This record gives sequence, C-alpha cells and structure tokens, in this order.
Amino acid sequence: MNMDSLLVSYCSPTLARLKMASLICLKREDAGSDFKKIIDSYNHKYNQKGLYFRVLHHCCARSLVYVYRPDMVAAYLSTPTVSRFLQSYGYRREDVLSAYLARLEKRFRKESDFPHETGIFLGYPLEDVCGFILNKGNGAKLCGCWKVYGDAEQAKHLFKTFKACRQHYINRFAVGINLETLIVA
Repeated sequence: MNMDSLLVSYCSPTLARLKMASLICLKREDAGSDFKKIIDSYNHKYNQKGLYFRVLHHCCARSLVYVYRPDMVAAYLSTPTVSRFLQSYGYRREDVLSAYLARLEKRFRKESDFPHETGIFLGYPLEDVCGFILNKGNGAKLCGCWKVYGDAEQAKHLFKTFKACRQHYINRFAVGINLETLIVA
C-alpha cells in the first residue's frame, strides 16, 4: 500500500478536518527507500493546506508518523485542564507546539511503554485519557477509535462520523480523486 492509500485509510478524519491528528505506524517498505525525503515532500506539498507530518518514533523496520493540524492541536493543548495535565508529564505551559512535539518525541524514546498522554495529541477527551491511565486500560464504557471513560454517547457519535468519513474518502480515492483534492484546507 502506498503512502497516499495509507493516509486515506487511516487519517481520513484528519484530512477532512474533523479530527486534529492521527498517528500511523508505517513499515519502511511502505514508505519507500528514503523515508525522510518522503515526509519532507509531504510537508512541502500539504503544509499550505494546514496538514503537517512528523516522525515521532523510529524502530528498526517501522516509523510512527504523526499527521496533524497545528492550529487545532495548539488550541486543544492550550485548554487550561489539558495544559495542567500535560504539565504533570513534564511539558511546560509556555511551550509552543514544536516544543510540545519535541517533548513527546523524547518521551517515545525514553518510555518502555507507549506514552499515554499521546491520546491528548490525538484529540481524545481528557476524561478518556485520564480514565485509561487510572484504570490501566480496563473498564471502559465503550471501545472504538479509543477507549471511552467519559461521555459514551458523544464518543459513539464521533466514531460513527469518523467511520463514515473514512468510507467516503476511500470510495472517492478508489475512483481516482487524488489525495491533494481530498485534503480540506
């Protein structure tokens, strides 16, 4: 599967501006021989549409790529309750988005487990991220795009919206609509 197909399949709500960010795990062979060059070219092509790409973590055969809308992410991170939560994980309140992302990258390198605050960077509700951490992933009210510990009805609606968006994007891509056209500015 090529990079465009992967983005349509796994990041459609972010491409459509319904979700602030997505995270995809790419096999190096899916991305091609010069992975950094590909990420740079996607940034060059799509930053003007408000879509950015950043490698958060590399391991031998895979890379974790953060696909995000900086304006939406920065707005969410600046929410007082979210900002306080991130401070408890060593993020500084006055940091700009690039500093937050550099800190998240560092946490990926140092943690033996997936840094749980990553859910915040994907736009998950704070209540769900805290619930996941406190309950060690058990006892969720609902499992979908993430584990829900807070408002299950709102989450159910979002999951349904994201699923419909994904199917719509896959269908449009399958009939020849290119990625650039699918990305909402």
